[in-house]
Amino acid sequence: MSRWGVVLALALMLTSQSARAERVAVSALEGDKNNKLRAQVTGLLRKTRKVKVLPPAAWAMAAAKQKLRGPASVDPRVVARLAPKLKVDAVLTGSAGRTYSTFSARLLDEEGQEVWTGEFVLQRGLLPRYEARKFTDAVIAAVLASNQPETEAPPPEPEPSESVATPAPAPQPAPAVEPPASEPEPHAVGQGEPKAVEPARPMESTPAPAPGSPSAPRAEATPPAPRPVLVPESKPVPAWEELDEESHTYLTELEGSGGGFPEEGGSASDGGRLPPRVKVLLGAAVTWRRYCARPGVTSCSEYDALLPEQQTGDIADFTSNAPYAGLAVEAEVFPLTHSPTLLRGVGLTLGYQRSFARTTVQVSTPIGETPEREVYATDTAYGAMLAWRYFFDLGTQATPLWGHAGVRLGALGREFDVGERLETPLPVVHRFYPAVGLDVSVPLMRAVRLEGAGQLFLRPNPGQSLWGDADGSRVAEVRDYGDSVSSLGWAAELGVAGDLWGPLGYSARFRLESYKDRFTGQGTRRGWTEDGVAEESYSSIIAGLTAAW
Repeated sequence: MSRWGVVLALALMLTSQSARAERVAVSALEGDKNNKLRAQVTGLLRKTRKVKVLPPAAWAMAAAKQKLRGPASVDPRVVARLAPKLKVDAVLTGSAGRTYSTFSARLLDEEGQEVWTGEFVLQRGLLPRYEARKFTDAVIAAVLASNQPETEAPPPEPEPSESVATPAPAPQPAPAVEPPASEPEPHAVGQGEPKAVEPARPMESTPAPAPGSPSAPRAEATPPAPRPVLVPESKPVPAWEELDEESHTYLTELEGSGGGFPEEGGSASDGGRLPPRVKVLLGAAVTWRRYCARPGVTSCSEYDALLPEQQTGDIADFTSNAPYAGLAVEAEVFPLTHSPTLLRGVGLTLGYQRSFARTTVQVSTPIGETPEREVYATDTAYGAMLAWRYFFDLGTQATPLWGHAGVRLGALGREFDVGERLETPLPVVHRFYPAVGLDVSVPLMRAVRLEGAGQLFLRPNPGQSLWGDADGSRVAEVRDYGDSVSSLGWAAELGVAGDLWGPLGYSARFRLESYKDRFTGQGTRRGWTEDGVAEESYSSIIAGLTAAW
């Protein structure tokens, strides 16, 4: 029974030692741009399911509360103090080379002592697959090996300790081994020491032939050898005392899953570092419009280059001498941005813009020109598009700078209408069409972000509207110039945006839209017997405040 009890006790001791040695923290790595290498290293160790890894920012946050950053956060004295608070047995740290081609890794035990180093090749700042395997195997082996000496150290220590049992009289141990019982002088000298060791003598259950020798190993077994190294002489006592008082906060805030898989909800600080789910813009828009229609040619400039006697048929010109001013409302909804899958980039973009202005209209014919008249015109733009974006972070751990690049697919509408109907038809156009596009946003700093977009309109023919054609007036937008029409259009945007305070920011951009309508067949207007062309463009400036959550 006693032998089985010893075996059970030994097994319990070994399992407790191995379980205690399985918690690892990864500190911030020098030269790691956007902490991508640290995230990869944490994921590799978790996938092994052989160690428990704290969330990536756990060690950095704990050190930051003591105002320690960079190399100071992995100083041996700092590791010896922080490791017990976070209940970790090893800390992985290191640095990436200046060219991001090598990774020098170091493993520190809970006492701050270096137990392993290694150097690995990087590709684009990350470990390639073959290097990742070597790195993972080496770190796991080093973590397990760093704990084995702690379990095997106590048995061999009592044997050499007999020679160091009495360090005060240095020459005494050698003669004490040769004559253990014949010489009384060592025993007499040893009796001077029992005054200091005398309280430990009642603990001896099996007295050995030499009473002085067993007492010496007991005196050495009580204080472990690494303990003097663990507590170096350091002076930041007030800061560490404050950490001891707050130590309970680290365990609740930074406690991770500890397994070989990431936490379901992420770390406590990840939510603030992810892209926003919703972004809304409320601002003003000013628009300039230009329209021209020419018969028998493929462009307005070609018709204007003809001799006066060759310019036959009715033409239409429209220019706005003052911009249309109005409101613009936009919304971007990406509900899955906090998801780790590719679906995080799926979202919806919505937009609505409406401007009003007094416009001067004049229609020219070979007989003459109509007098200029001022009418009230409205310009309306709207659209809804499905979007997919790839988000990237160009900031730091403390200040994320999110950018994106993506594609869009949806439907857009552009309608220019006049409130007053004149005797001569006006260039009123209603368009509703499918569109595809690209958009990109590159952050330079928190307050400045460059944004650009491009869109291609598929068959943006006039005479189409989301609201339908109840009175039949939309048909005249085509029949005046021909039997059928084929249109093509595009748009380009360029602007700047940024964050101002909290969720609030700003956005300002310039947008140019261009349409070209090619008519075929005979129209109702004079001179439009075969074909013709109409060109339309909108130049807009949209600026306003944004809010993101």
